[in-house]
Amino acid sequence: MPSIHDLTHEAGFVFEAEVEQLGASGAAGFPASAETAIVRVTKVLRSPGALARYGGHRITVALQAPVSLKAGQSAVFFTHGVHYGAGLVVRELGNVPPEATMESQVNSAAQAAGDDELTQRLAQAELVITGVAAAPKRYAPTAPGTRHISEHDPDWWVSTINVETVEKGVHAGPTKDILFPHSMDIKWYRAPKVQEGDRGTWLLHNRDRLGKAVPAQAIVHPLDFQPFERVAHVRALLKSGKP
Repeated sequence: MPSIHDLTHEAGFVFEAEVEQLGASGAAGFPASAETAIVRVTKVLRSPGALARYGGHRITVALQAPVSLKAGQSAVFFTHGVHYGAGLVVRELGNVPPEATMESQVNSAAQAAGDDELTQRLAQAELVITGVAAAPKRYAPTAPGTRHISEHDPDWWVSTINVETVEKGVHAGPTKDILFPHSMDIKWYRAPKVQEGDRGTWLLHNRDRLGKAVPAQAIVHPLDFQPFERVAHVRALLKSGKP
């Protein structure tokens, strides 16, 4: 059985629920089977914003085989969404019996998983600085013909960071120009969008998330900007020696 840490890391939606009906589905377009159940969510423990309101609602769970749960039994389900039509369906990664400390266990596991991912981004960064962003503007390449427009073009913008400290790598001078994808395309919408006055830690990379070279050092991942109140935490991860 995977640990709470592993299940939380893999799951997007974690909740406590009571099994109401086995072999049933409450979602149109998602047929019932021996591995489906309708459950009533009694407590949401971890969720994306769109699912946070499902406390008290009935949803369908595609259970792992062999099914050992019984009608009337409560469990904590670790799941991810698979069907968002007329009725929510989630697929079970695992379940455990409810405990009084389960919420704190899930929160701790989520924090640890987040730290693991941030540690990886820190390890991959060529330069990590803290500072304040000036007003961004569209990036204009210096070499003619270097801007290629495609369906998933990142639409690079640039902001000048007034550097306060250098946390990793080498940088001389009071400012640093950084790029960020301004596009809201599915490939780029989760990347940080810099605004004037943003202050924090900037994790700068020479390549995008798919390994393709970028025109200049850039932030391309949701974790590549950490707000100022997390500076001490970022320093602790750097100091741990993992990156």
